[in-house]
Amino acid sequence: MKKTILAIGVLTFTLASCGGPGKAEFDKAATTLCDCMAEKDAENEADDSGMDIDMTDLDYSLCALDVVFDVDISDEQMATSISEKCPDLADTHAEYVKGL
Repeated sequence: MKKTILAIGVLTFTLASCGGPGKAEFDKAATTLCDCMAEKDAENEADDSGMDIDMTDLDYSLCALDVVFDVDISDEQMATSISEKCPDLADTHAEYVKGL
């Protein structure tokens, strides 16, 4: 009886740990990424060095590092979450994923 209960517990834990992140985790990661990009945009606008260089791709790559260990950034749900949270970054995200 104890072995059966132990086996069920181990099986339940194994199945629960194999599941990937859900929509809530992708939404949180998208929000983190969107907030990071907003900060980068503000920094770039405040830069008055006179150089007008588009740093979007580099900034996106740096911001992606904040979430890459939490979710699979190339997952379709991530693209959906980004489209919902910050639609202006949807194309940037698509280009980033294509480059992976």
